Parts: sequence; C-alpha cells; structure tokens
Amino acid sequence: MKMTYSVRAWMRTDKLKLDGTCPIYYVLRVGPATTKIPSGKSINPKEWDEKANMPKTSVKSAQMLAAHLKQKMSGLDKFILTKESLGKPVTLLVAKAYFKGGCEVSFYQFWETQVDQWRIDYAPATIKSYDSVLRILKEYNKRLDFGDITSLMIRQFDQFLSIKRGNAVNGRSVKHKCLKSILSQAVIVGYIEKNPYSNGGFKVRSTPGQRKFLSIDEVNQLRNIEIPAGRQLLWLTRNLFLFSCFTGLRFSDVMRLKVEHVKLDKDQPRLEFVVKKTDRPLIIPLSKEALLLIEHYTKITSKNLTKLVFPAIANPTINRELKDLMEEAGIHKSISFHCARHTFASNHIEVGTSITHVKDLLGHTNLAQTQLYAKSIESDLFTSMVKLTSMYH
Repeated sequence: MKMTYSVRAWMRTDKLKLDGTCPIYYVLRVGPATTKIPSGKSINPKEWDEKANMPKTSVKSAQMLAAHLKQKMSGLDKFILTKESLGKPVTLLVAKAYFKGGCEVSFYQFWETQVDQWRIDYAPATIKSYDSVLRILKEYNKRLDFGDITSLMIRQFDQFLSIKRGNAVNGRSVKHKCLKSILSQAVIVGYIEKNPYSNGGFKVRSTPGQRKFLSIDEVNQLRNIEIPAGRQLLWLTRNLFLFSCFTGLRFSDVMRLKVEHVKLDKDQPRLEFVVKKTDRPLIIPLSKEALLLIEHYTKITSKNLTKLVFPAIANPTINRELKDLMEEAGIHKSISFHCARHTFASNHIEVGTSITHVKDLLGHTNLAQTQLYAKSIESDLFTSMVKLTSMYH
C-alpha cells in the first residue's frame, strides 16, 4: 500500500518572538501520523497569508521567504518518489530527516522513535530498559549507524559491557535482547536487510536464574511467628508478603489495590482488576486467609470504593524488613517481596494445581512462562525414589 503524505507551512502565533515575528513550522503528515517541524524562519504576522498558509507574495520582503518554503516542500515530493522507486519504506521519521537537513535516518534516531511508539503499550520498566541501553550504546559509540552494526561490532559491544562496565552474563543478556529487538524492527521497515544476531555470529546467552520461594511449611512458619511489640513495620511487611503468597500479586499491584477491586458477591470472594505490568484484566479467587488480611486493614463497603486496601510502603523498605522477618521466622533464605509471587506459583504446583490454572492465576500470556515453576521440587525427587524402591520388596 502506497503511503500518503502532505506538508504545509504554518505560522505559530503562540510563539511570538521579542522582535514581533512568529516562527514558521512545517506541518508534516505521513499516513495517520502528524508532526510539526521548525523551519528556522520567522515572519511578521502582517506579512502572512492565513488562507494560503504562505508569506504574502504581494509583499516584496516576503517573496523570497515564500519561494524558499515552496522549494523545500516541493523537494519532499522528489525525495519520497526517489525512496519509493528504490523500494524503501517512507515513514514519518524518514520525512522528518529530510526537513532536518539529512536524507537518511540514523540508527539512534530510529531507536528513539521506535521506543516512543512503544511507550503506549509497554510497561514503564521495559521502556526504561530500552532507554538505558540506548545511553550505554552512545557511551560505546557516539555516532553508531546502521552500517556499523555487524556481528563483529556486537561482539565488541559485548566486550565493552563486560570489561568497561563490569556487566555479568545476565546483565549483558538483557542489553543484547533490547538491541536485537530494535534491529528486528529495523528489518521490518527496511532499514537493514538482516538482523546481525540471526546469522549465527553472536548468540545471546544467559545463566539460568533460581526462582526463590518459600515452601508450604515455611509459609505456615511465617504465619505463626510472634512479631515483637512495637515492630509495626515488620507486622505490615509480614502481612503484605503473606497476601502476595496467597494471591500471587506483584508488589505494584498490591500497593494499588482498591476496595472496588474486591468482589464479595455470589459467595465467591475474588479480586478483579487490571494488572499494571501487562495492562490485562485478571480475576483471582480470594482464599479465607487473603480475605482476612484485607478486612484487617479496610472495611469493604460501597462508600469507600476508591480507598486503597493496604497502607503504603516503599519496595526497598519492605525488602529490608523482609530480612529481619526471615530471621524472626528462622527461615534461612535471602527473600525479596517478588519471591512471594514465586511462592504462590510453586506452592500451587506442589499441591497439584493444573499448570493451566496456575498460568491464568498468574496472568501469564503463555504456558512457557508458567512452566518455569513446574520444575521438580528436590524433596519430591527423594520421595519418588523412596516410593519406587519400596515397590521392589
């Protein structure tokens, strides 16, 4: 499908300069996308023809400016026709580059524009990763362009990450995944023919991580400890962590949980809300233990629907308190709040909950994400071996 485009001049009366002139912008539309680009020129409002969107040709001092603007805009036609004849995609970014004095789009320009498009749909943490990798790439090479990105360059970038920045394997893996993803988009729109990562020249590696969690016995151990008097923060930490163990909610969703998300009708208490990370709706049945924790902090009525269920606490604070909490409970594990979500999933797997149900409870989009929790628990291996051995006698 041929891309439609248009361009017109526009005098910005909202940006009146001290000398009484107004700047002139190009209003550029390519397909459904529109942007405004400064021309670097300005004009006295009296010399501007609002109907024609051009300087008045009847005013001698404005005639040369009108000719300049027309020449620049007509040059866009030639530029786009040339691109189309070569089979190159015409995007808003390409057209913007023409008005900014260049006919080619740099790799960093493409990266910034692509990430800007993703900001609507991607989680803030994901966008932050892409922004971070772009800053690191500029540190590695200030003028990196499409033609510079080869398998050799990627290997050298990996060495830079390892030696200069001290990134371990998994840290480098995250950065390579961002770069690989951007390059895949560049292939789609025709800026490069092939992703250098896909030709076997460099393979993104990572070491398997350990998903730490509490066993069912350890969760009960945590429930039954006595919190020392005066340790209100520790008490809150224990309750919030247990709530996540019972529901599988991430810290961000626990903190933004409101009364309106708690449904008590039809004898099926549950949570109904939109997950912050994925922006997808999720329904989680509430166990008796989880419901008691909610009712401990908030009364569920129709009069306070917008009230937050739990008191606010910062993630770093709760993770610091968790260290003390584990010591009080006699649990010798280094646990962060997110481990409660792992606990929820692993405990369900341990009691035989269908992995498909666990997937839905966690809000995962595909089963592969959930299968990470379905690995055998070490104690089960020994139990299974004992059972088999007993059958031989």
